Amino acid sequence: MIILHQPKRAFGLPCPSAFCVKLEAYLRMAEVPYELLEGEPTDAPKGKVPWITHNDKAIGDSSLVIEYLKCEFGDPLDGKLSVKEWALGHAIQKMLEESLYFVSSYSKWADDESFAIYAAELFQGMPEEQRAYVPEMVRGKVLEKFKAQGIGRHSSAEVYAIGCKDVASFIALLGDKPYLLGAAPTSFDACALGVIGNLKDGPFKSPVQDEIRASASLSGYIDRMRANYFSDLA
Repeated sequence: MIILHQPKRAFGLPCPSAFCVKLEAYLRMAEVPYELLEGEPTDAPKGKVPWITHNDKAIGDSSLVIEYLKCEFGDPLDGKLSVKEWALGHAIQKMLEESLYFVSSYSKWADDESFAIYAAELFQGMPEEQRAYVPEMVRGKVLEKFKAQGIGRHSSAEVYAIGCKDVASFIALLGDKPYLLGAAPTSFDACALGVIGNLKDGPFKSPVQDEIRASASLSGYIDRMRANYFSDLA
């Protein structure tokens, strides 16, 4: 049995982590049985969520886990894609995970109002004396990482402009199709549900969230996947 390790559900989302949503969505789309174990990444092989344990192995990183699952259980989602379809999906995934994801993270950590909402959940249960300084200390470290990555060197307006362009590109590529690459879901849809779905349905307001919600096709796409694969969480 696959054991999926990830943080607890929050904010009405399958998980606050886009990469955890991606992996759990893939498991559900591919109909791979799993057991969910919620907790902190203390034993994670790469020091972050999500990860799985299977047959006495611990595998980290959502993309590497999905490749492992394909080898162990077959590839019902991506196996029939043409080389060009796979390449398009791969390029879109990189846009989502290497660009839009950081815009999403920025909206939670850099915006004061959003950070207050996020910190209340993230540091829940921490002793009161620690809550007086730990959240801002952690926030400062995250913002420094944003500078190292590059997104933190921009103004808020510039960051959200980048995110809105990513969203507009995704909308254009999605068109009126039920899924990103046609009539059936792929692992790339699982990725989109994680990054775009958390932006759309999370409590963290931004111009990027407004852009997503203003698109009937994109909102419908996310809502359809939530209804199809996470109806038990409604």
